[in-house]
Amino acid sequence: MTHTSPPTRLVVWFGGGIVLLCITVFGALMLGAFSISIGDILNWIVGADTSDAAAQRVLTSIRLPRVLAAVAFGAALGSAGVVLQGTYRTPLADAHLLGYSSAAGIGAALGFAMTPVAAYPIVPVSLAALGAAVFGLAAATLRSRAGSERLLLAGVAFGSAMLAWTGLFVLIVDSPRVPTFMFFVFGSLSGVTWKALIVAVIVLVPGMVVLWRYGPGLDLLVLGDREARALGFDTRRLIPTVVAVVGIVVGASVVLGGVVGFVGLLIPFLLRPFIGPRHRVLIPAAAIGGAIAVVVADTLARTVAAPSEIPLGLITAAVGGPFLGWLLLRRTST
Repeated sequence: MTHTSPPTRLVVWFGGGIVLLCITVFGALMLGAFSISIGDILNWIVGADTSDAAAQRVLTSIRLPRVLAAVAFGAALGSAGVVLQGTYRTPLADAHLLGYSSAAGIGAALGFAMTPVAAYPIVPVSLAALGAAVFGLAAATLRSRAGSERLLLAGVAFGSAMLAWTGLFVLIVDSPRVPTFMFFVFGSLSGVTWKALIVAVIVLVPGMVVLWRYGPGLDLLVLGDREARALGFDTRRLIPTVVAVVGIVVGASVVLGGVVGFVGLLIPFLLRPFIGPRHRVLIPAAAIGGAIAVVVADTLARTVAAPSEIPLGLITAAVGGPFLGWLLLRRTST
């Protein structure tokens, strides 16, 4: 009886994940209030003419940027979740629960208010990334003095406060340039444009690459700060750099889809038993898994109650909320 070697097993897992992601993307492009056939999609890919001009307009102007944004959004949240769980050494860490997303929401709201309609959202992305990065650096200073559970509770408290401040700002400004308060509570990809997608991806891709490069340091960080320093990693530089880059990634993602929770919590937990704990492997795996999860969730959000649309965060919270409760109960019982 032969056994599959670990490298081969990883190739199979990654290959299967990429194939599944492609299938979900094609399905998401086809489904919606306006159905698009697989033939129209294939014609668009090869550049052939199609008899259904309306389908082509919907595909290129609305459906395609939204689905690609879901891929980028999910990949960002999944990879950020892995890194935060490794940094804080707890499976309960998540950008939403720790307050990163809410901090980014404040910056995004301010940036949207200063950005003309239809302009490239460079200011919202920059301010959202800055807000989340500064919040992450502040939280990192408390990491060694507070336990994981206390830090998590503090993140929830500060996140709720920052969400309230964002709501006050949105309601007071009342500008068509600023998304609705629901965008900053439960998120949505309904307003994604090509311009927003381009700016966000320019920030997200390098950020995720940097997080991947710090994978070996995160592996050693699981052993403890002292052990990691003994093995040659300066945690006093590693941790601030990592949390700042996580903040940048989360900030860019919030501009795309708002504040959505539980993706970065659930995906790493599901993948870790199959992929293993090594961050160089788990980070890209979680990026693929997060992309699949958000594409599926967003497709459900815009099709289940069509022509109405369910906020994306309601879908993820419906699954992630009970999962978080189960995690907390399991940790209490052990």
